[in-house]
Amino acid sequence: MLTQVSERTMHSVRWMLVIGWLLLIISLFYDPISPILTDPRNLMSPWHDPALYRCIKVQGTCLEEHLYPLGARIFWGTIVPSGIAIVFVLGHEFWRRICPLYFFSQIPRALGWQPKLNIQKNQWLLKNHLYVQFAFLFVGLSCRILFVNSDRRILGCFLIGTILAAIAVVFLYGGRSWCHYVCPFGLVQTIFTGTRGLLGSQAHTVSDRMVTQSMCRTIDPITKKDKPACIGCKSPCLDIDAERAYWQDLGQS
Repeated sequence: MLTQVSERTMHSVRWMLVIGWLLLIISLFYDPISPILTDPRNLMSPWHDPALYRCIKVQGTCLEEHLYPLGARIFWGTIVPSGIAIVFVLGHEFWRRICPLYFFSQIPRALGWQPKLNIQKNQWLLKNHLYVQFAFLFVGLSCRILFVNSDRRILGCFLIGTILAAIAVVFLYGGRSWCHYVCPFGLVQTIFTGTRGLLGSQAHTVSDRMVTQSMCRTIDPITKKDKPACIGCKSPCLDIDAERAYWQDLGQS
């Protein structure tokens, strides 16, 4: 859906989302603002509910209302469902062009660092990446239930650890190796979208076959237009031709 939107524009969009992401992570450790909005005595707050002044009994005892930070609730109640909805309706190509984690993972490339290893030589990862992604998804969901939900600071550490892991994988293998082979949400995208999302594009219908769907791209300094920046970290690639990549991955698994 965003195939024809220039990389310059999407880079600005990703910057705004990344700033919001960083502010959210900071708020998980220090947040003097949002607790004011959840204070039951704050009559100006959009979260103010007159019903809370009544006694709400839990196991025979009136529940005492406390103010609380909104960071964790925003993440679990807004960001995560929105990401799933975007993938399901608008397709993986939309999500991959705005994903803040993709932005962070490309820091090594932005710094001009060359990949240390060749992903094509890691045949085990190439053949078993869906199992790897499922394992990380299982661990992540288990950690959420057991640890992350109970403390917003743990959630903050979890998000920081995920960002560092994405940077480390791309530092080693380059390209979108994190997105293709490790990221648990990549498996969610595969399950939810199949060959493409409801409003996703098809690679063979794009007029400019040089840059399709959400493939890696950069800005040509001469023409100021998008040009491919693919290093061949995966073939066929979900970001170049999602339908072809989907059926091949399904056949190999």
